[in-house]
Amino acid sequence: MDKQSPGVGFAYLILTFFLWGSVYVAGKLGSAQIPPFLLSALRCVIATPILLLMARKHLGVRIEPEDRKYFLLVGFLGYYMTFDLVQLGVHLTGASTAALVNSFNPVAIMLLSACFLRERITPVKLLCLVLAMTGTVIVAGGAHGKGELLGILSTLLATVTWGIAAVCIRRLTAKYPAILVTAYGMVLSLIPHIPTGLANALRQPPQFDLRTLLTVLYLALIGTAFAQFTWAKALARFPAGTCSLFYPLQAVFSALLGAVILNEKFTAAFFLGLAFVAADVVLSTRETAREAARTVDND
Repeated sequence: MDKQSPGVGFAYLILTFFLWGSVYVAGKLGSAQIPPFLLSALRCVIATPILLLMARKHLGVRIEPEDRKYFLLVGFLGYYMTFDLVQLGVHLTGASTAALVNSFNPVAIMLLSACFLRERITPVKLLCLVLAMTGTVIVAGGAHGKGELLGILSTLLATVTWGIAAVCIRRLTAKYPAILVTAYGMVLSLIPHIPTGLANALRQPPQFDLRTLLTVLYLALIGTAFAQFTWAKALARFPAGTCSLFYPLQAVFSALLGAVILNEKFTAAFFLGLAFVAADVVLSTRETAREAARTVDND
């Protein structure tokens, strides 16, 4: 774990989940004109050069042969499969519903981290997990969204693919700069992204206008390049299971932005869910601070 002040890591986490919450709304706007797999591919094609530019100081770092498979998993499962599955879920359901289902990521990340990274699941983390899931369900219950079966299943599968990728990112960022892991993963994702996006475009020709172009640029530059960088930085500071406890913020931010931008409606249940989410964030923040203090003391 990074020995810097945990406040920096918390800032990265909150910013990451705000940006990810906005991605669902922007993705819903973009899917009106661009088919989902093409939109996902455009995000990565535009974001990749930016990430490589950000990682330019580290491009000479040698990648150990035993780590190459983890980079491949990050690229294929994290930045290809997850992006496509989430965008399909947003397209078929809605921003609030997709964000709800994707908030089950803490379950996948915490369990996978315990299995493969030997990260300890404390009683406080279990309590945070219960609060997170309860708050997320309540928040989504107060938000508007269709919730077709295929979209829900697609987004649920994305939580598994991203959970595996998050564990791989945590392992890699212990040895390599976070931005390098993100950049190389994004480059590798282009191998399947480009043919999938082109095939989707041939079947469903896209329509571009100024709003759609601005949406694509936002998804690529802010929601993808910058957000993936802040997430990797957070994973470099805290255990993957701890970072996952902040996932409910994504659904909250998505619901708020959906109400403002997409005119999605939610009831008083939203505020009850927000209370559960706030309790989860406070408890997980205090638990992380204690873990950081214990790590420093032990050293």
